[in-house]
Amino acid sequence: MNESKHYLQIDILKALAIISVIVIHSIPPNMVKHPLSIFVIYQAVPIFFVLMAVNAVMSFKRHNYNVLSRIYPNYLKNRFERVVYPLIIVWILSLIIAILLNKGIYIGTMTLIGYMPLSGPGNYFISILLQFVLLFPILYKLYKYNPKYLLIAAFILNFAFEILAFQIPALGNNSYWYRACILRYLFLITLGMWLVDNFEPSHLKSMIKRKSLLIGLVVSISYIISVSIFSLKFPYFQSSWQPQTVLSFFYPLVLCALGIKYLPSVPNRIWNSFKLVGRASYHIFLIQMLFFVSGLQLIIFDLSLQNTPNTKILVVSTVNVLILIGLGLLFYYVDSKIAFIFNQGFSGAYNLYKTGLVFYNRKLRG
Repeated sequence: MNESKHYLQIDILKALAIISVIVIHSIPPNMVKHPLSIFVIYQAVPIFFVLMAVNAVMSFKRHNYNVLSRIYPNYLKNRFERVVYPLIIVWILSLIIAILLNKGIYIGTMTLIGYMPLSGPGNYFISILLQFVLLFPILYKLYKYNPKYLLIAAFILNFAFEILAFQIPALGNNSYWYRACILRYLFLITLGMWLVDNFEPSHLKSMIKRKSLLIGLVVSISYIISVSIFSLKFPYFQSSWQPQTVLSFFYPLVLCALGIKYLPSVPNRIWNSFKLVGRASYHIFLIQMLFFVSGLQLIIFDLSLQNTPNTKILVVSTVNVLILIGLGLLFYYVDSKIAFIFNQGFSGAYNLYKTGLVFYNRKLRG
């Protein structure tokens, strides 16, 4: 892939993924685990991780990042502005909602990894995102050193983590420590990194014909079919996330490649809308956590989705998508203004500190 090129297809994929996340959280659990859902909307979070890795690698290549000591300062500053500022705002809103609804408030160890005072659907993704931000420069250096070894090591670590999580009580029973650990998606992230160097939209067929990728894709599809259609379970993995484990990761990788190949690359009015939603997908994701944990979707429609006709579920899902995209876009624009104010404030404080330090040193010298 060309790191200097902007791929509209990636923005569209992100838009489709965040819409899928909202739909997953709007429909009953039995519909989420339907085989059709598992092959389509259930792949939303894996697709996000692939695209995160793709975007990060292309960004690092554009900036010609090589030395870790030079990567981290500017990289972390940029990530802090894009990831942490909106997270702080949503954390405060989550606390306010918990107080207003008289719900239990969590402030503790997991707060450091992005756990909300009132945790909503998908909170684990935010925790993994923070780990991704901190660890990606190291992964990038290891990838540049030897991509093949990194892929093999990532698969082994990812697979071993799933086995250990089945044995260790702290990680068992679908605990938050399990769900929020980046090792769950480590192999998928490295596959996303591999995609940048081994895929061009015009050469999709030659990529898929690679023996290793073809075998991985067959294994992934067979595994997903086994656990979704035939209700089989891999005996050494936790059952909750069986359709979405290290054994399934070649499937979302290929979905991303297909999206980049066949989705529109030339903008128009419709696809520009998807582009905007894709760029605001993180803010929409944060807002949907607050929306669903507060029970707003049930207050608005006053119905229980478990015993509701499909037409009503479709209506609720559609309206939820429209509401959350609207709120998420509003948050996206407001956050850009708040980030600007924060940056100006921090810059002013830093400049004041430097001026004071210079004045103090001059005074000491006489």
